[in-house]
Amino acid sequence: MLKKMPSLKARQLIRLIESGGCQFYREGKGDHKLYVRHADGNNRVVPIDMGEREFSPAYVLRILRQFGFADVEINELLR
Repeated sequence: MLKKMPSLKARQLIRLIESGGCQFYREGKGDHKLYVRHADGNNRVVPIDMGEREFSPAYVLRILRQFGFADVEINELLR
């Protein structure tokens, strides 16, 4: 079961995913940055819109799920 997901600023989200093993991949179009996570033998590349002031809890959860984090891993990251 997931804890209550917080809303995060862009820098907070980046620190969170980097602590979970994600790495900066490259600049995207506009103000997007692409991050990659090597999990389950796959490279998961996810764009993150850095122009947002604050990300909603639903957006944060969607990003973490796109990277392939399980509920247990998400709870560990949020500690």
